[in-house]
Amino acid sequence: MNPIQIGRKRLSEIVWAIIDEKTDIDWRVLEGITEQQQAYRAKADYNTGTVTLDDAADLYRIVTLFNPKVIAEVGTFIGVSTRTMRLAAPDAQIYTCDMSNDIDLDLTGVTQYPKKSSHEMFEDMVNKEVKADLIYLDGRLSEKDIPHLLNVITHNTVFVLDDFEGVEKGVANAVVLDSPNFALIYPREGHKTAIVIPISMIQLVRQEAV
Repeated sequence: MNPIQIGRKRLSEIVWAIIDEKTDIDWRVLEGITEQQQAYRAKADYNTGTVTLDDAADLYRIVTLFNPKVIAEVGTFIGVSTRTMRLAAPDAQIYTCDMSNDIDLDLTGVTQYPKKSSHEMFEDMVNKEVKADLIYLDGRLSEKDIPHLLNVITHNTVFVLDDFEGVEKGVANAVVLDSPNFALIYPREGHKTAIVIPISMIQLVRQEAV
């Protein structure tokens, strides 16, 4: 008997179609966030790139769909992605770190770790017995992260990967997270946001919920 095979590319197209069907965006608000946060660049010790409007929109849709209660973010920088996730999940507790910068975003419900590495943030979350429902990675995972990261996630934790192209950090993080228990969802064409979804969070149902 031959099984029915669904490749990553086809699965990715299906998942993005579902995300689009079940979420909506106020583009003016999102554009405002991406523009307003640029003012924080003047406070950056390390001035680098930030998430594009298209990838911020993808992040917004993902967070809206999964509705996480606790989010961990690696790579705060000027806070475009942080504010985007706060907009998508107003009641979520967000933990975010930045190894290079100390920029106070002054956002309610957001715990910042300025000039701290991801493994330091994950270690503090473990000490506080905090479990993340969604982890947004805009930084490269290291070996030091893994022991603490394993104690921060649950079997339903969703990962969102920025810069998924070529040999960038998003691809490297996908390699670290690769497991039969996860499904890698490629970015839309021309975008750089990928998703790593636990198989437990993908259900075959008779009829989809509205």
